[in-house]
Amino acid sequence: MSLTHPTPLHGIDDILAELPRDWVVGMLGQARLVIGPCGAFVLVPGGVDLTAEAEWAQGLASHTRTALAGHVSWVPFIDAAIVTTTDHPALAEAVVVPVDLLGELLIEGPPVIDETALALLRDLLVAGSLDGWREANREVDVSIDLCEPNPPSVTRAHL
Repeated sequence: MSLTHPTPLHGIDDILAELPRDWVVGMLGQARLVIGPCGAFVLVPGGVDLTAEAEWAQGLASHTRTALAGHVSWVPFIDAAIVTTTDHPALAEAVVVPVDLLGELLIEGPPVIDETALALLRDLLVAGSLDGWREANREVDVSIDLCEPNPPSVTRAHL
């Protein structure tokens, strides 16, 4: 499926980078998996065809539930959401949320997943056990250079 995404993915990732460190954040291409005390969400950036994106998000949510069921006896409900830059009408297959309200979607609500379950789900994600999902890098504008520094070169200024 080739979808054009006017919703900047970096805007979504910037919000996810601000979530508490104990939250589980995964990535699978343009999709993001977020699991926190208030629930589990598959997020896809909104584009031109919200109906197709809703089906994509719902399919990923279902696929992820199946992957989780292979590892744990209980599986949290996984909400499918499309993140857009503007307000859109509701769709049956997925929640449509403007990017500026994404934080509220993820953190508001009663706790339904405890710390022990979050740790277990994070371990599954880090181990690569969730059928394609991998842990998202939540650091923003951080890079580490592990290369040895170049030795200073001899120039006329050193002579």
